[in-house]
Amino acid sequence: MGRLLRNITILAALGTALVSTTTPAQAAASSSSIVKTGGTRAAEAWFNRSDGSHAGKAWFDVYDAKCDANDVYVEYQINGGNSQEKYNSGGCGTTKGYNLQTGYFAIVYRVCVDDAGYNTCGTWRSDHN
Repeated sequence: MGRLLRNITILAALGTALVSTTTPAQAAASSSSIVKTGGTRAAEAWFNRSDGSHAGKAWFDVYDAKCDANDVYVEYQINGGNSQEKYNSGGCGTTKGYNLQTGYFAIVYRVCVDDAGYNTCGTWRSDHN
């Protein structure tokens, strides 16, 4: 009976490990920023704290959710430094990832749509690695 319980426990642990390794990247994100245009989601950026993947670095996934022929990008500042932008020009339904850096840092960011003229952006979010 003891051996059977131990085997059941091991199988349950393996099942949990398999489920957790197959979840989408955005499910693991620590925070996200969304921007809407015309009342619907146009883009989203997920900030992912370093977790041993991506060369041990934190990273962004930048998703273009709308078929509007506009590029999307994430604008961010690390530790209050200069503003930087990383673009996803892949088109509707695509996600592009960008590695950032290792170690502890504070970050503020938002996702934007590169419209003609003034760009439409989501609200600023803050997080840390």
